[in-house]
Amino acid sequence: MKESKIITIVLIATGLVFSTFYLATRNITLPDNQAMPWQSYVNDQGETVVFNLTMERSTLMDAIRLFGSESEASLFESNDGRKDLEVFFSSTKVGGLSAKVVLNLDLSNEQYDYFFANIKESMVLPTGSRKTSFNKSAESSMFALTIRSLTFIPRADLSPETIISLFDKPNKIELGDQGVEYWRYFKKGLRIIVDQENKEILEFYNMKL
Repeated sequence: MKESKIITIVLIATGLVFSTFYLATRNITLPDNQAMPWQSYVNDQGETVVFNLTMERSTLMDAIRLFGSESEASLFESNDGRKDLEVFFSSTKVGGLSAKVVLNLDLSNEQYDYFFANIKESMVLPTGSRKTSFNKSAESSMFALTIRSLTFIPRADLSPETIISLFDKPNKIELGDQGVEYWRYFKKGLRIIVDQENKEILEFYNMKL
């Protein structure tokens, strides 16, 4: 019983420290490489800017300077023919926040053909989609590709109350399956996937309104 009380106190204290950190830093002007996710915005050209990266303008190399070089690039092809070139940063820290980051890169048909001449490994996933990784030569050619979207998955869980305190109330909430909600912030170029069972996911991209 005593140990249970101690654990409960520790968990509550951890949550309070986390919330206090967010609330205390939300309005602080940070160095260029320490921008926070709730500081994203849509510029005059209608492009989403987050962490000083501009969607469909900044490149993978720009992101590597921010998130580090430890990443994995893979091409995912779904059964309906959709192609998504993703670069996954499994562990990075931005503005003091530990997170996973996924970048979706723009890919032309010519670049697609080049990559498939430099395959390292290809496999079919249980979903039926195909995942392909490439050799160093192909990966090096990705540095100049532009970022289509950025997904930010914080290691800490964010409650709806914390999200509202940091990002304000969403412009629109869309209901998904099994209690999942999609919170859209038009002026931030952001959609937050709010899931009671899993980590919250922040998706930044150029929204077509």
